[in-house]
Amino acid sequence: MADRRRIVVKVNGIQYERDVVPRMLLVDFLREDLELTGTHVGCEHGICGACTVLLNDKPVRSCLMFAVQANGAEIMTIEALAKDGKLHPLQEAFRDHHGCNADSARRGCS
Repeated sequence: MADRRRIVVKVNGIQYERDVVPRMLLVDFLREDLELTGTHVGCEHGICGACTVLLNDKPVRSCLMFAVQANGAEIMTIEALAKDGKLHPLQEAFRDHHGCNADSARRGCS
């Protein structure tokens, strides 16, 4: 069994405790463990910005950060912008324009 680490994070106002492998990327943790798929994997080099989340109110590229590095942090994803079941204008723009550019789409932004 792979070595695992316990992390505690608050994501979009909800606290989560999970055991993760030390090399799990934050973007994979958000998408796979928490099923918050609004954070996208685009270029996997931190260039396209599709994986950007707010970590303690500062933007970070979640494809360049391990989930264990977020231990104790507050994270906000794009999902947090919706209010009362209505999409935020930024979310509408992502939906209307497919949320990524042509280069990142070829690399698997979905």
